[in-house]
Amino acid sequence: MAKVHLITLLALATIACFMVGIAVAETHVVGGDFGWFVPPNKTFYEDWAKNRTFKVGDKLRFPHKTGANNVAEVSKSEYEKCSQGATIRMHADGPALIDLKAPGDYYFYSSIGLHCEVGQKLHITVTN
Repeated sequence: MAKVHLITLLALATIACFMVGIAVAETHVVGGDFGWFVPPNKTFYEDWAKNRTFKVGDKLRFPHKTGANNVAEVSKSEYEKCSQGATIRMHADGPALIDLKAPGDYYFYSSIGLHCEVGQKLHITVTN
């Protein structure tokens, strides 16, 4: 009888481990193998994000070299204008790792030169 309880307990523990693995947060490498650099076209990062799901607890990893690029988290209006007015958060050192702590829209761009204007910008929506 004790043997049956032990086997049942082990089976339940194994199932629980698999379920925890399913809920683990994901780290998204922005731009995939290309990374966070001046893109080949203006929609490169938009296209990269299009088929991805971003959830609370996930992380964004922006692979870039310190000094060559940065990651500015900005408001929607700053993002749309590529203006360098009010920055919510600046990540100058690379690679930048950003925790997605709350649901909502997030806007990022590189504030180096004209990088934003030529498409080095990313908008994502984070869900629960």
